[in-house]
Amino acid sequence: MSTRSILTPLLRPHHILIVPRIRFLFSTSPHASSSSATTSPTAKPKSPKRPVSSCKAGTKLTGLAVLKDQPDPVALPDDQYPDWLWTVLDKDESRSQPLNVTSTSGEPVDFAKEKRKLRAMNRQNIKASNYFKST
Repeated sequence: MSTRSILTPLLRPHHILIVPRIRFLFSTSPHASSSSATTSPTAKPKSPKRPVSSCKAGTKLTGLAVLKDQPDPVALPDDQYPDWLWTVLDKDESRSQPLNVTSTSGEPVDFAKEKRKLRAMNRQNIKASNYFKST
């Protein structure tokens, strides 16, 4: 018995399952270690001290041109760079902890299971599409 004869009853037009793209609604539960929510609103935020740049203002940064025809960029004074730039390489404890992702119904999400489901649905749609192309 060939594979085509087995799949033929499943691939009839009234059996085709067209599945729209699924968007999952996830919510992340807050981490238990978030201490920012417990601070009083009257407390002044600490201004982080910026580290000193490794190169002085006006230094030509050779080899960092984005495009081939552009001249090499020149380093700016430290106060002209945005504040977030100085924290990019800092170790952040919240990034190292895994996210607790839950579905809208409140149960934990099994990403491997969802991926298997989507792959099976995609495989079924591909088979149906191939069947229609062959007829």
